[in-house]
Parts: sequence; C-alpha cells; structure tokens
Amino acid sequence: MKIAMLFSNPFPPKEGQGNYIYNLSKELIKRGHSVHVITRGTKAREFEFDGLNVHVLPFIKVYPFHVDVHGIFVRRFMKVLDKKMDIVHVHTPLPPAVSLQHAHVVSTFHSTLCGGSYRIELVDLHAIIERSLGILFKRNEIALIRCSDVLTVSSRSVAFEMARYYNINPSDIVILGNAVDNTFLERCCSSENQESDTIIYVGRLAYGKGLLDLIDSMKLIVAKRPNSKLVIIGKGPLLRRLIGRTNKLCLRNNVEFRGFVSHSELPFQYTRASVFVMPSYYEGMPTAILEAMACGLPVVATSVHGNVDVVKNGITGILVPPKKPVELARAILYLFDHPDLRYELGKRAQILIKERFTWDKVARRTLDAYDVSKS
Repeated sequence: MKIAMLFSNPFPPKEGQGNYIYNLSKELIKRGHSVHVITRGTKAREFEFDGLNVHVLPFIKVYPFHVDVHGIFVRRFMKVLDKKMDIVHVHTPLPPAVSLQHAHVVSTFHSTLCGGSYRIELVDLHAIIERSLGILFKRNEIALIRCSDVLTVSSRSVAFEMARYYNINPSDIVILGNAVDNTFLERCCSSENQESDTIIYVGRLAYGKGLLDLIDSMKLIVAKRPNSKLVIIGKGPLLRRLIGRTNKLCLRNNVEFRGFVSHSELPFQYTRASVFVMPSYYEGMPTAILEAMACGLPVVATSVHGNVDVVKNGITGILVPPKKPVELARAILYLFDHPDLRYELGKRAQILIKERFTWDKVARRTLDAYDVSKS
C-alpha cells in the first residue's frame, strides 16, 4: 500500500507528534508498505530520512491566514500525488483539508482545537490571542472532517471531545492509541531509577499545561522537603513567566529549566527522577506520560481528558483535580514519603506500557482504518 502522511510539525521529528508519525510510518514500512511524509517548512525541499520519502512544502507566516496559504501549496502538490497514493493519512493540529478523487483520506485527531483552546488560562495577551485563534480555526477541523473517509483519534477522550464539539457519534470514530517505541523501552529498562526527591516534567511550556500551578505547588513541597527539586524539560511561550514565578517564590535553587532535550537522551532524564508530573488542564494522549511510565516512574497527573486514559488512580499513578496546587503538592509529598508505593506504581506502569502501548498494536488498528476507508 502507498501511504502519504500529512501533518504540520517539523521533520525529522523533535517532539511528540513528529515522533508519533515517524514511529507509525516505520512500523508500516516494516509491514511492506511505502510511506511519504508531507509537512511544512520555510522553503520547499525533498529528502529521504530513515526509509521515508519526505516532502517539505512552503509555509509562510501570514497569521491568521497561514493555514489557508499553506493549503494552496498542499492542494497543488496533492493533485500530483493523488493518483500515486492509496491512502492520505492527515494528522491534526492544523493541517489543510484535502479532497481527493483517487486516494482515500483517513484523519487522526490527536486533540481538538476547541478542547484545548477553552482550557487556556488567560494570564496575558498572548494567551488571549492563542485561545481566539484556536476557536477561529475550528472551521479547519470542520473542513477536515467533511473530506475524511474515516475519522480516527489518539485516545477515547478525544473521541468524546469530537462528539461534544462536532456532534459525531463516538462509535463511528476509530481509536488508534499511542505507543512507546522499543528502543526507548530498552534504554529505560537498562537504567536504574535514583531514589531522590526529584520531580520531572517533560513537554511544551505552553498555556493550558498547568505549569504555573506546578511552580506554586513547589513552594509547598519545599516547605516540607527543602532539598526537593523540580526539573522542567521543554520550551515554549510560557518560559519567561515561569522563570518569573520561580524567582518570585524564591525557588531558584529548587527549579531547573533544562530546555530542549533530544529524544534519545530522555530515558536518562526520566530515570534520574523519582516522580513524573503532568499538571495540564487538557491532553489528547500525552506521549510524555507513556514514556515516563515506560521508565518505571510513578505519575502524578491531573484528572483530565487524555491523562485518565492511561493513568489509573492508585494503580499506575495518582490523579488530582486540575488547578489545585495544594492537591498536587500533597500527592507528590505522599509519594516522597512512601518509596515502596512509588516503586509499585512505577512497576505496574511499566508493565502496562509494555503490554498495551506498542507500535505493533497502533499499526494494526491503523491498517484496519485504512481498509474501512476503502470499503
């Protein structure tokens, strides 16, 4: 089968969605299919990366019309590619909608713009603009739904979001899931977790991630455990505000911002911590939680869509209400005080990932969705 993956993140991959498409594509290639990757960049170019044919199409930053302008280049390119492909697999967020005559369109919603936008905390002008743009671009998701032969999602929670915002029956949506690749698992298993009062967060430093709540919770944690440390890995528009909050609360010695860390380095970072935290207000199917669990880390996460699909309270981690720094701090301190529980939660989490969250399973569900699109 000839498959084209259409999405809007950098490639070669640097973060979550790019890694998702890379790992899924590699699994499909192993099964004898050919895969083309179509994404956006500052200028048009084509190259091969690890067996994948990569096409970068021009992306001009003319906000808020950037998606529409990029769509002109995509649709022109897809007219040529249409007859050569069996499947065009489109991934959100913000890909241009494509209507094709020959190839079948399968769309994967990793989250919904409405679901994420309405949960952005309006702490500054940038946040207000980001929420407004998210709501504005709902029209792009509607267009994508209309031109799709099959709709798929990364988690059950996103299926319910689709039902809420677009009046789609969840039973008509295929749940593909997410996974951790075998190489990552091997690196996790070859490292030994350090028993220290270290908390780690990995992800974008963005609105809606609950990171200001996390900094506030550290003030309470440090009051009980003065040597505790929070390591924040990632970059994003909230960095300056987070540093400001850290300085204001006199936490400079307890909070470390490490910026971007390569994916191959992440297992080492995870296994140096004792607790992983995800304080977000909304998620699709967070890769960072899966990777932390693969490394045997207990997870403290907010009880929101996406997180609850993988973290089972008291079994693989602890769930707390969003926007509650006191509850977040209490859960983390409880794990610090109970190393045996920390170990048990981490071990059960690791087993769950190995059994249920594999690329083999995601690829099989994806191929089933492709077959449905052609029927």
